[in-house]
Amino acid sequence: MRFGHHNASYTFPDGDDPFEDTVALAKRLEDAGFEWFSTMDHLWQLPFVGHRDDPFFDAYTTLPAIARETERMDVSALVTSPHYRNPAMLGRQLTTLDHASGGRAVLGIGAGWFEEEYEAYGFDFPDVSTRVHQLRDTVELVRAMWTEESPVSFESDYHSIEDLYLEPKPIQAGGPDVLVGGGGEQLTLKAVAEVADRWNVPMVSPEEYAHKLGVLEGYCEEFGTDYDAIQKTVLQKVVIRDSAEAAHEVYEANQRATAAGQVPPRDAYRGLIGTVEDVIADVERFEETGAEMVIVRADGNDAETTDRLVETVVPELA
Repeated sequence: MRFGHHNASYTFPDGDDPFEDTVALAKRLEDAGFEWFSTMDHLWQLPFVGHRDDPFFDAYTTLPAIARETERMDVSALVTSPHYRNPAMLGRQLTTLDHASGGRAVLGIGAGWFEEEYEAYGFDFPDVSTRVHQLRDTVELVRAMWTEESPVSFESDYHSIEDLYLEPKPIQAGGPDVLVGGGGEQLTLKAVAEVADRWNVPMVSPEEYAHKLGVLEGYCEEFGTDYDAIQKTVLQKVVIRDSAEAAHEVYEANQRATAAGQVPPRDAYRGLIGTVEDVIADVERFEETGAEMVIVRADGNDAETTDRLVETVVPELA
């Protein structure tokens, strides 16, 4: 199994500089064999992760710093909103990130969902069908920028460019891979089948993941795309302790401390919560369903969980 890390929080229990602590964590994880590092493309901290006034950094000015301090990990937002920046500017930013990383950039993109942020920053928040359509149009536009000779012109239902120059092109032939994030079975998985090189869905159980893989495979058959060519990834929250009881208690305390304060019942799926052995077994279950990479986030940047991932789980499974 391949492993990635999603940096959902810039708060570190024992840290004193959130940006430098994040860079240091990325370097440590790469040394431990992690192959992916992502940040959230949000404008402040989400209520089910922390609080609005927690430290928080912009994805596309953080990722180049991570890229320059690492050598092998893919770097990406998980996932980019197609509305927070002009899509042509996004294509240019990904090109710069690809050069900063030596060809390790990935365009992780979703449909956008956090209406509260949209309203605060003055972005329009269209209905979900429109947002998914705009996601697809954004991918087609940036791929035209990455692959066509300058000047590039492009027009779709929602976006257009005329005589745009992008030089140099990305390092990666054809441009960075596109990862579409989300599990919506009516719209998002169709977009995955149509435009994605990779797919990620957050916080589903192995059984639900297997079901969604079946839905995705059906759409690939419908659209004539290669299901096997799409890299399948899953995002999981993780807490590791000496006992499952202790791990769940830490998880519950962390959830209560967030702005949302919501604690799912123990009979609901919570992620990779338990002992090292429990986590290894659950990762193996995801692998059996068809997942090729598990992207983890240590709840609250929990140091004990990170230590056990680095020292035991990844060496056992990678």
